[in-house]
Amino acid sequence: MALQVSPAGFVRLRPQVRKTLLKGTILVAVFSLFLDINPSTFVNYLVFLGLSVAAISIFALVKRSSSFEMGEDEIVVRRFLSKEKRILYPDIVDVSIAQGMLAKRFGCGSVFLVLKSGKGNTRIMGGGTAEKLDDVPDPDAVREFVVERLSPFPGPSEPGA
Repeated sequence: MALQVSPAGFVRLRPQVRKTLLKGTILVAVFSLFLDINPSTFVNYLVFLGLSVAAISIFALVKRSSSFEMGEDEIVVRRFLSKEKRILYPDIVDVSIAQGMLAKRFGCGSVFLVLKSGKGNTRIMGGGTAEKLDDVPDPDAVREFVVERLSPFPGPSEPGA
């Protein structure tokens, strides 16, 4: 799946929430196995199911409200109740992706942008921080898009320059 570049020259992505909804449903189903459901507790179980569906739905909506805009010069990260974050490509040291079994099945994954500034939202092994773009569609294409815009490392200086 290729990324859709807008006429203005940026790519806008939103997190996939189908995987989140499936995980929540599985959690409720597994938890329900351990409940003693009988005629006297059936109404309580229905209340539990209603509250669970509401909580999972709210979580999915909050997650879906995030957006990631990748342009030629920067990446703009917007999250629910958070200040907009602008990441310039020269501030990115490395890009990696993480995909679990379900994420691969749903065609999404998390992209980690390792930052020079240490102002990312996720700590990484070895020190430092990364900005995590959760559950973006086609994370390999996102990684390629970002890597194409990173500044190359300066090579050795030419003699006499």
